[in-house]
Amino acid sequence: MIDTGLTDFSYLNNSSPEIISEGDLMRSAVAIALTDDDEVILEVRSEKIAHQPGDICLPGGKVENDETPEQAAVRELTEELLVDGSQVQMIAPSSIFVTGSLEIHSFLCRVSGYIDTYGKDEVESILRIPLGFFLSTEPEIHEVEWHPDLTEDFPFDKIHGGCGYVWRKHKSRIRFYEYEGHVIWGITARIMEAFAKQLLNK
Repeated sequence: MIDTGLTDFSYLNNSSPEIISEGDLMRSAVAIALTDDDEVILEVRSEKIAHQPGDICLPGGKVENDETPEQAAVRELTEELLVDGSQVQMIAPSSIFVTGSLEIHSFLCRVSGYIDTYGKDEVESILRIPLGFFLSTEPEIHEVEWHPDLTEDFPFDKIHGGCGYVWRKHKSRIRFYEYEGHVIWGITARIMEAFAKQLLNK
């Protein structure tokens, strides 16, 4: 039997709380990249890629094991926009967005001398949107309710109520921005909304 040391838990004062399931999240990083004219550089994703083809997003991707989220944001930015690291000025961290399976770190940076270059394997085209648009525009919000998608082998017999168990409702508020016929939505819209609030609350 493990000795739990029930008479003294003071050692816990020196420990940090564990974020449960954090190890199950895939860490990603994105760059809120500004041009010299304070335009946000967004990518229209290629129709040829498997994940989110055609969506408008910020440059970014997975954080590799040997790098920090900040390093990943810069690496993905240079790879996707075909710019040199010397053109990139890291300014500040912005938000950390946590969803069901993702932890997304965002960073504000500036790309000097950007001339709309991009890697055609992942990117269809580049979209520049003035930063002022996000500062002056509230996103349209729609609420979505999610339900668990359980397989037949789920052990209903182990929970009270069985297959009639009433699961807690999970709701998401999905954001949408529209700019000159382009729609920026989902996680990208959520990150830009948080960034705009960060700037306006300075």
